[in-house]
Amino acid sequence: MTTTTAVTVGFDLEEARRAYTPKAELPEVESNFEYDRDRFLRHSSTRDINPDPVALASFLTSAYHSLEKGLAMEVPRAGFGVRKIPSILAAIRELEATGNVSVATRGARGSVRSYVRFHDERGLAMPAHLEEELRAFAAESGDEPLPGGAVTLTRKEIKEATDFDYDRFIKTRYSVRHFTGEDVAPSDVRTVVGQALKSPRVCNRESRRIYAAYEPELRNNLLSYHHGNSGFGHKLGAVLVVAVDIREFDMIGERNQPWIDGGLFAMSLVYGFHAAGLGTCVLNWSEDREHDQVLRNAFHIPDNEVVITLIGVGHLPEQFDVAASPPPAIDDVLSVISPR
Repeated sequence: MTTTTAVTVGFDLEEARRAYTPKAELPEVESNFEYDRDRFLRHSSTRDINPDPVALASFLTSAYHSLEKGLAMEVPRAGFGVRKIPSILAAIRELEATGNVSVATRGARGSVRSYVRFHDERGLAMPAHLEEELRAFAAESGDEPLPGGAVTLTRKEIKEATDFDYDRFIKTRYSVRHFTGEDVAPSDVRTVVGQALKSPRVCNRESRRIYAAYEPELRNNLLSYHHGNSGFGHKLGAVLVVAVDIREFDMIGERNQPWIDGGLFAMSLVYGFHAAGLGTCVLNWSEDREHDQVLRNAFHIPDNEVVITLIGVGHLPEQFDVAASPPPAIDDVLSVISPR
């Protein structure tokens, strides 16, 4: 009879956990928090107004989005958004005068024109002290096609657009580590990025940024700064860096918003590539300030952006294995809020 000795006898699990990931002393923790804090305060408008046109365009987008929300309400209310309108008009004028015409200024103009039409078509009174300026402002663009405002959808459209097996789609999405090594076409990346732009973002401000590496040498160089792609990274067809521009934020309550908006965007990218038949592996960027700075310097990522994550994209072989960790039980995640 063979006697088996358990390898865990006398094993120090706590020490193993301690050694599993690097532990930091308090000064290092504080310096890393300060690194993130200082960048946020340096580039956002949290303590003072950032004069950069990007920050003003972000302010404009947030302001005119309040008009869009009013235009999309079920029960119309006359004169909504009255407090935001002077700021919207002034911001459009300033950005246009300085040559900073963008989707923000066009979307704002479209929303102002829709605002005037909304009131006229429903026989609602606009704010009397702003009506003349609003009408003149709306008339400037004539019938030029402009974004912004509100669009009408039908339940039939939604039903037709979602007529597929979403459960199967979700359950076949895994992090992939088997790739053919074939290059991913930049046009495919552009398509998926365009789709991911529909991801929710705070007040519709567009803070998400993508850096794409396609050439093998550049891909491998970028991956050399990441510690979790050995064994498969060399067969990726493209590598993306997801970042968020802090200039788009303007209050302390948004101190974590870059990671929220960037995370939602990254997940939309992953689903988009899955829908396109391409595999992805999200390569986390859980790095300290020193390593983060090395990446920034190597690839010219500006100080006003935070790096959220890297994503490896590649073509799938005919058959491959994936890590099949089971999801948690739904009841471990879902709780019902009850009144006290």
